[in-house]
Amino acid sequence: MQVIKLKPVHLEKIWGGTWLKEEFKFKTKSKNIGESWLISAHPGGDCRIVNSVYKGKTLSELYSLRRDLFADDPHEKFPLLVKLIDAREDLSVQVHPNDDYALHNENDVGKSEAWIILNAQPQTRIQIGHRARSREELEKLVKAGEWNKLLAYRKCSKGEIINIPSGTIHAICAGTALIEIQQSSDLTYRLFDYDRVDKDGRKRDLHLQKSLAVIDVPHRFAKRIFMPRRKDYEALAPILKTPYFRIGSMRVFDSLFFYNLQHKYYLIAVLEGRGKIGKLSAHKGDSFILTSDAVKTKFQGQLNLIISTL
Repeated sequence: MQVIKLKPVHLEKIWGGTWLKEEFKFKTKSKNIGESWLISAHPGGDCRIVNSVYKGKTLSELYSLRRDLFADDPHEKFPLLVKLIDAREDLSVQVHPNDDYALHNENDVGKSEAWIILNAQPQTRIQIGHRARSREELEKLVKAGEWNKLLAYRKCSKGEIINIPSGTIHAICAGTALIEIQQSSDLTYRLFDYDRVDKDGRKRDLHLQKSLAVIDVPHRFAKRIFMPRRKDYEALAPILKTPYFRIGSMRVFDSLFFYNLQHKYYLIAVLEGRGKIGKLSAHKGDSFILTSDAVKTKFQGQLNLIISTL
């Protein structure tokens, strides 16, 4: 079994919009899709296999049954998650713990993630990092609710690649759509939610003490990076390397062979186009796993792909 094709899991969110459904032609009755989990074995959205003798099984089941297809990965649970996000409204200001804190306090792994911006309105901004110079200043500003002094915002642009290591304060803001590659964890500590209330007049829970315990101080602002601008490359172009995953971009204009000389497994998301991956049809919005059994795989058609691996 060389290529696994997956069925996405769509999650309605109060802050979600219609862009994902319209852009990727997802067949779902859900209206305000905030997140589409393309490749996931997480309990919050376990994708199902749509090809082979394992059709109908979840990715977590396949990972448990056939670890050999995943290079005998030593992780107890499938370690990565790939999702699409569409924010019609601002998401809460939040932070994720690292592995050490998460394992000790939550019996789970931490969460580092990276974003590739797929769509951004002209005035769209994102919240990344903070201005506190010490932990004492951080706690003082948080407790006083002086968010304008603490939180750092900036504009974002289509094609931008943004690394969000654990410990980084961040928020996706209204008018942004992106693809996210992350550790397979849903641990999120809300620091600030704009004092919003639900239809019953209740505010969402915050996690101030846990947030303060895991936020990195001071924040290290990184140089902005963007997707390769060349339109004629036809190979796997590396775009980001982190301690947990590597991300690359690949374009197919007719046909090419992908050689898996290191016998890894690769997570593939189709951002544009149509064609074939191996013998399977591939369309915009589809997702695949190229298993470690695949030594030589033929890609055909017109495809724009995001490919990630450990």
